[in-house]
Amino acid sequence: NIVDDLQKRMHVPRGGGQFSFYMTDGEDSEVTFGGYRAEHLASDIVWAPVTAQSWWQIAIDDITFNNQPKGLCNGQCQVAVDTGTSMLTGPSEMVDRLQSMVNPRDDCSNFHELPTLGFQIGSMVLNLRPD
Repeated sequence: NIVDDLQKRMHVPRGGGQFSFYMTDGEDSEVTFGGYRAEHLASDIVWAPVTAQSWWQIAIDDITFNNQPKGLCNGQCQVAVDTGTSMLTGPSEMVDRLQSMVNPRDDCSNFHELPTLGFQIGSMVLNLRPD
């Protein structure tokens, strides 16, 4: 991977296998190799072990609506952390179940009733607002 290649070429210190992304809608975005810039953090960092490096896959404990666990995972869900997409995908049966629980209308007329979707990792919930 690119971090290993940079370490081999001595551009990133050994043990500095971290990298971070700072993304904005209108300003300059950036990637930082060898760590992160604290001034760009919106919250504390949540560390999770990677279970499959080819996909940056991690385990999550559950999916939440408005911070309330829904018992969908039983600690068995695997997710890919991908900064390159705004899409959420999953097994058809899980996506169908989530869609029936959320019940979004095609015309978005219930937009203001939609829950905050969260991914629980240990005691932390990482939330996505409907907007």
